[in-house]
This record gives sequence, structure tokens and C-alpha cells, in this order.
Amino acid sequence: MKFYELPPAVENKILDTDSRPFIRVVLELNCRDIYIPDSDILECVTTSYKTESGGIVNCGELLLKGIYDIDTNPEYKPGLGFQIWFCFGERENTFYRFHLFVDDNGFQIQETGFLDKTTKIRLIDLSSKLDDTKLQRNWTDAQTIVHAKVCDELDPEHSLVHIIAARGGINASEINCGELPFDVPYVMVEGSAWKELCSLAKAYNAVVECGKDLTLSFIESPYDLENEYSEESCFSLDETQITHYRFFNNNDKYANNIRLKYTRYVQTERQELWNYSDAPVWYDEDMQPYYPFTGDNREIISDNDYQAIYTAKNDEGKTRNVVYADRLDSEQDFLDAMEVTGEDKPLIVQYDTTTYRDRAIIQLSRNNKLIGLKKASITGYAIISEPNYSIFVKDDDEIAANGQIVRNVTSKYLSDDLFEGEPFCQRRAKDLLQECINCKGAYYLTTYLPLIHARVGAFMDIKLNAQSQFKKVKIDEVTFRYKKNAAFSTELWVTRR
Repeated sequence: MKFYELPPAVENKILDTDSRPFIRVVLELNCRDIYIPDSDILECVTTSYKTESGGIVNCGELLLKGIYDIDTNPEYKPGLGFQIWFCFGERENTFYRFHLFVDDNGFQIQETGFLDKTTKIRLIDLSSKLDDTKLQRNWTDAQTIVHAKVCDELDPEHSLVHIIAARGGINASEINCGELPFDVPYVMVEGSAWKELCSLAKAYNAVVECGKDLTLSFIESPYDLENEYSEESCFSLDETQITHYRFFNNNDKYANNIRLKYTRYVQTERQELWNYSDAPVWYDEDMQPYYPFTGDNREIISDNDYQAIYTAKNDEGKTRNVVYADRLDSEQDFLDAMEVTGEDKPLIVQYDTTTYRDRAIIQLSRNNKLIGLKKASITGYAIISEPNYSIFVKDDDEIAANGQIVRNVTSKYLSDDLFEGEPFCQRRAKDLLQECINCKGAYYLTTYLPLIHARVGAFMDIKLNAQSQFKKVKIDEVTFRYKKNAAFSTELWVTRR
């Protein structure tokens, strides 16, 4: 991840202490851009941070002079779009940094006495809407997805990022994404679009964010096969520019034993997924079993909701549950493959293989005949589940030095596809172990420089005193504090690399 690219005129102003930045705010009113007077902007605090769930969230708070409420303008209501620009003097020295929206509390007017009238506005990004299942299409329905790639811009119909984003109403043209062509055989999407995207990003160490240019970004994965991943430092901050810092040991992020446990889904070849085996069973003179249909009391005859639950065998010959089956026998194939002791076969009243993907609904009739059913089966292709599939990766030297510290990790989005010669899930566990071992502490620091191009996930160098060397750090959170009558401040939470 790199810093945002700035216009040359703005980039030159970053280190110019004689040029103080100020905020420009643009309201998006019915496809019109309306500027709030610069003199009315008393305070503006904007923050970008990475959540524990794996996504980057942007938010802010504005304090405006005067009354901005729904009585003043009926369009001043929750959900109104705001553009936040940082400016340096001339109009062309500007940088568009945030695209945010008014939260559900709306425009909060405050008045003290007669003259002190202000309006406070809390701003959120689209991740809040994507995390609200009530606003999403078919939010009550879980969505089953089979054989989709993690991210494929050229094939959005089979790209998990695009499929999940569509649940939140985001079109393919609104997505900036990388290329992660790892096959995920089976996944059930049940949570909000944002939670599912965060889970997917965390599995592939990608950056997911509701950005300022396109509605959604899913980028910067080190496993991206097409786009170069960079950990290059984009900025250097020394002790003369840092106004305050605090170091703390983030030991909670340290681990020397990774236990990656998840349910693994595997595609099988065509095989028998179900055969009829309900008691009672008889045996012929060759001791071959068959099932006498002498009355209508058998469930497959009397029950119009008889369920033929599929199972399949894995490569080791062990029976596993089927979560998804396709290319199944047709009704005619099912009937033709039946084996009976005589000439008469049962009649098919119902043969439904489409309502459910892990079972068929069957009902037969003996048509008042005596029938000995030797075999009735369904064959097809299946995706089976291998529960509690585990990968263990550890560092014996670290364990000997610090004792065993385990981190349990799971994800439903992991793939078995190869990455650089080994299964991705194995490689991901190894990389995660190195991240946990290389945990070297973190810093909170402030600077008077307006690092408005800094981004969460980007790398920079810091030097805390004249005796120390520059240290490489990764940005986890950045806050910009603007007050009309005070100095500008940039606050950073960073971790050592």
C-alpha cells in the first residue's frame, strides 16, 4: 500500500510550515455540489482506521458556525453526502480526501445565548450502510456460492467480491479490485455485505475500503497474481517533525504457533450419492438384498416429503456429507437405473433434485403391485465437507524462548489452490506466523505536518531522536485534526515492521 498521490503543488506544501492547510466541505445536494463557506467551518476531525474484522473504516465530525438543519433546507438530513477537501491557499492547491455521509443523528444544532449558534455533524462512510442488513437486498436469505474466484474483475459473475458487493447494491463498475483467482469451492454468505467482505479480505490479507473515488476497493493483497504488492516506505518523519510519541508493546498480537482450522470443501468426481436402504430388507436365493414393496406403508411411498440425503466418499474412501450436488441423474435416468426382482418397476410420483442441493425429494408408487426393489440410486457430482480440517505451523526456537503462545485462526473463504507451489491455506498460515513473530511494538505519534496523503496500510519511516535510526512502520490508523483557530495536527497509530 502506498500513500495517495498528491498534485505537485499540494505535495510541495506538505513541508512548507508557512502554508497552513484549511478544510473545504462540499455538500452533494440533488446532483449539485454546494460549498459550505470556509469561514463557517470551525472544526473538522477525520479518522481512517482498520477494524479487527479486517476492513478500513472512515469517519469524521464537523462543527459549523450557524444553523444548518432541516428547517433551513429540507435536504439537510441523514445520508447526505459530504466531500472533504484539504486546501493550501490558492484554489488549485487542493486535495480531495474523504467521501462521507451524515449519520442517523443528522444535523445537530446547538445554541448558547443568542449569538453562539453551531451545528455538529457526525460523518460515516458507506461501510456503515453495507453493514446494515436491513438496507440490503434479500438480507434474510443466505446465498450459496460455488466455484467462485476470490476476485476477478473480468468475470464479476463468478467473483466473490462482486457477488457479495452486489448484496449491498454495489455494481461491478463501482469496484476497484485486484486479481485473486483462487477457487473457493463452496461458501454460504449469511452476514452483511461489509462483514463478509471484511472476512474475505482478512483471509487474503487484502485491503477493503469504501473509498473516495470508487464506491469499493478490494486491493493490495500480497497474493495478487497481477498487481505488484509493495511495502516500500512512502514518507520519512524525523524527530524535528514529531511533536509527541508514545511506545507500547503490542504483545497481544504475538504468537509462535498458528492453528488454522476450518471446514474444507472438496469437489468430487461423479459417484453414487444415495441409494435406497430402508428396512425391512429380504434376501433372494443368492443372498442378495432387496426391498419388498408389498404395501403402502413404506415412507418412500406414503411420505410426499421423503428426503434422500446425499453422501459421498473422499479420496481416502471415507464417507462425507454433501453440501452441494449438481449434474444429477434425470428422472428418466433414475427410473432406468432401478433394479427389481421382476418386470414391474415402481412409478415415480415425485423426483425433485432442485429444491435442495444436499438431498432429493422422492415419492414412489407400487401401483397396487408386488414389487421387489433391488436398487434405486442417484449419481452425480458433489462438493463434500471435511470438518475440522487443520494446519499447524510453529516456530520451535520462539517457543523455546518465550513459551508456546497459540493463535487459533479460521475462515470459510480459504482456498486449496496453489500459490508459488504450495496450497494457499498452508502458505497463509506460514505468512501469518511470521507476522505474529515479527511483532516489534507500536507507536502513537503526532506531527504538525498535514500528512493528508497518508493511508491505513501504507508504510513509512520514523526517527524518534538524533541517536536512533529510521524505523519502518505500517499505518494502522490516521486522524487529521483541523480547528479554525489552532494548529493543524496529524495523529498516527503505527506498528513496527
